[in-house]
Amino acid sequence: MTRHHAGRPVVLVGARPAEGYTTLARLGIPFVWIVDPGEPLPQAGPGVLAVHRAPYRDDPTSLLEVPLPRDTAAAISFTEFGLLPAALLSEALGLPSVSVGAVLRTRDKLVMRRALQASCPGPAFGIVGEDDPGADDFPLVAKPVRGAGSRGLRYVSTAADYPALREELRGLLWERYISGPEYSVEAVSGDGCHRILGITAKRTSGRPRFIEIGHETPAPVDPVVRGRIEECVRRCLDALGVDRGASHTEVKVEDGQVHVIETHTRAGGDRIPLLTQLVTGLDQYELAIRSVLPGAAAAEPNPRFTHAAIHYFPWEDAVLAGHADLDRCRALDGLVELEIHARPGDHLPVWQHSHERPGHVVVGANSRDELHARVLAVEETLSPVLHRPSDPVSDAPPLLPVV
Repeated sequence: MTRHHAGRPVVLVGARPAEGYTTLARLGIPFVWIVDPGEPLPQAGPGVLAVHRAPYRDDPTSLLEVPLPRDTAAAISFTEFGLLPAALLSEALGLPSVSVGAVLRTRDKLVMRRALQASCPGPAFGIVGEDDPGADDFPLVAKPVRGAGSRGLRYVSTAADYPALREELRGLLWERYISGPEYSVEAVSGDGCHRILGITAKRTSGRPRFIEIGHETPAPVDPVVRGRIEECVRRCLDALGVDRGASHTEVKVEDGQVHVIETHTRAGGDRIPLLTQLVTGLDQYELAIRSVLPGAAAAEPNPRFTHAAIHYFPWEDAVLAGHADLDRCRALDGLVELEIHARPGDHLPVWQHSHERPGHVVVGANSRDELHARVLAVEETLSPVLHRPSDPVSDAPPLLPVV
């Protein structure tokens, strides 16, 4: 494996996701790790030269006070609140990076909408209380300008519902709700082009929260639609000035037209980079790191499956009474990853945002039918039992299997 620049170190901003650290360690790239006081302090491991605390979330320029090696080659981050600090540090040190302007245009949803108006026409939008919607702009979605993880998102179905919600939603960005299927597009930019790694189909809980409950790659779209999606994403990244690193762009297709919902200068969440790697052999984290460290060749792709999916267990508004031995599930064909955060006896709330999902499974297969059958096999083998508040109360309350 080729080492970059004879081992020059990089700066990694943020304790999460783990793929940032593990990819650097696997590539043999030494790095200085900067973590926020609100993050757990990571332990030193392979390639870690030093770990420093800096309040980068509240003060993005605080990184300038951290002692860094004189031969630092790059500053990178894969966590949402580390993107701007890493870009500012890179610009201050004259290092290759996605620009500060590009990060700002993607971190602020209103700025992004305005920047895309000329090249990527999208839904009508405005700020509640300032640019109020017209009668043709319903239904609409209102969301924080700098939100993430479906936090604070509201769906307003009709113009008649809006006046009563106006004060509560004041200051939020509103957008006409785009119907149709939703996809995410993973890419890495560099050397003057945007390399599309994959298109993933998204499932959500629907109105009113639209919390993501599953992803499948490759998305089942015909070649014409796929071409339109890829062209739209490239125009989007060009318009926002994204010329290096990873990007995760969410789009919807309505009546044949592709609409950008939002984009980020980082890899996607929900294990989407893992799904992409399973079916293409392309590691988005590695390619993003290499995009700011020219001269290091990427490894040859080695896909494991032709299809992959992540499925979030749909358990909410219940008490988890129990489930099968997880080892039985991990022995199933095609199972790549299984995580359950909830324990027997835990109350599972009605989901308000994505962080309340109780667990997930990642599965790979060599056809869509086989993929869906394997996801169902996990649910059936896991055999979760839930006690819901509406169940009749008795000395031995009935437990409902979920499949």
